[in-house]
Parts: sequence; structure tokens; C-alpha cells
Amino acid sequence: MNFFSKNRLVFWLLVILVVINISALASFFLFTKTADTRQCCSPEQQQCMAFRDELKLSAAQTLKVNAINKQYAGSAGPIASAIKENRTAILTELEKDVPDSIHLNALTEQLALLQVEIQKENIRQYRELKRVCTPDQAQRLSALYRDLYGCPMQNGEKQHRYRHGQDNAQKPRCE
Repeated sequence: MNFFSKNRLVFWLLVILVVINISALASFFLFTKTADTRQCCSPEQQQCMAFRDELKLSAAQTLKVNAINKQYAGSAGPIASAIKENRTAILTELEKDVPDSIHLNALTEQLALLQVEIQKENIRQYRELKRVCTPDQAQRLSALYRDLYGCPMQNGEKQHRYRHGQDNAQKPRCE
């Protein structure tokens, strides 16, 4: 009799596990949203749409922002690629059994120059975008860039909308 009770327990345990697995599989297919693989626009247009929505740009301003961002992508893109290549070269050199310090120093100096160049492009883009904006839009643009660089406003006011509820005293300040 004990043999049948053990088998009955295992049988019902398996039934319960099968039901749980089937319900998990069904909920996965029912509740996961299938992503639409089609894109309505290119990544550059999506970025501009984000700027347009966040800054509440007019149609004329949107055209100017598109041109500024296109020029930025054309000038900063090759620099960003060179930075990635330089970092790869540094890592490749570091992986060697005996890395060449002179070569590493040269790569580091080259990387620093590239980072200066891309920072200059960022500044140029910001200044051109600011010229297109109204004063209120310029404040929002400044908040966007502060969020991008991880530097909250000094007085704690006019924070970007995603910073609500966060303690500003614990955040690093950019001075």
C-alpha cells in the first residue's frame, strides 16, 4: 500500500509541475509584446524627434536641428570610430606578455587628443543648438546636456524631469 501512495504523490507532483510549465509558457506568449521590427525613421531622425519632443521645437527649428545633428554626426562619427580603434589598440597591447610602455604612452596621448576633438565637436553642436532655441528651450537643452554628462544643476532647481525624487546631495557635482 505504501508503494501506491508514493507513486500517487509523484504522479500528482508531476501533474502540478506540468500545469505550472504550461501556464508559464502560455503567459509568456500572451503577455510578451512582440516588437515591431519596422522602423519609421532612421536613428538620426529618432534622435531629432526626441529633441523636438523634449524641447518642443517648431517645424523651422526642427529643420535647423536636423541639419546641426547631421553635421555633428559627420564630424564626430569618424572621431568616435578612431577612439574605439585606439582603445582596441591599447587593449591589444595590454594583452601581450610584455606590453610596450612607450607604445602605450603614445596610444594614450593619441586617445587624449581624440577625446579633446570630440569634446570640441560636442561644444560646437551645443552652441549651434542653443542659437536655434528660445530661452526656455535653451534651459531644457542645458538640462539635457547636464543629464548626458551626469552633472546636476548647481542650485538643485530646474532638474531634468527624470531626476524627480532623487537626493541631489549624494550626486557628484561638476564644477
